[in-house]
Amino acid sequence: MPPRTVATSMTLLKTRLKEAGAGLHGVKGPKALARLLKKQPGPLWLEDHPWLRQATRELENLKVVPQFAGTTWAPEAHTAVTVGLGAIPETGTVLVRLGLEASAWLPLRARKHMILIPHNLANLSLAEGLYLSGQGAGMVTWLTGPTRTADIEKVLVLGAQGPEELAVVLYQPEE
Repeated sequence: MPPRTVATSMTLLKTRLKEAGAGLHGVKGPKALARLLKKQPGPLWLEDHPWLRQATRELENLKVVPQFAGTTWAPEAHTAVTVGLGAIPETGTVLVRLGLEASAWLPLRARKHMILIPHNLANLSLAEGLYLSGQGAGMVTWLTGPTRTADIEKVLVLGAQGPEELAVVLYQPEE
């Protein structure tokens, strides 16, 4: 199979995510990220990450005050935002490293999970995804769409073991 261009890979990623019931957005810089996050239902909870700290300044200008995962967690959270490792267009999968801090619980306790993926790591192959998963400490979860189960009466239920909605945001920091 010939190598895919970045544009072709992003089209494939969008298609695969849509097939899995997830959305895809692309933003550049903290202002654009803040505008996207402002549209999300609250309460809004963020992983403590430099990109999200920068967006917080912009969110406050937009009269939105998000919460950061720390030692406590508010169960009424609606939207959780974390930063992932990369995406695999072939399968529509995003890689998320779960640490031991409170932000590891964010995606499990919110109705909607938004994952920021570095734009330059949105075109991984399966082999690259496996390699990246083995680097660093902590567990890496591969997510392909929102959680789902059909255990009861063979009826598909979204969000039974995690978020009901999943959105991937290809993020390009401003330089």
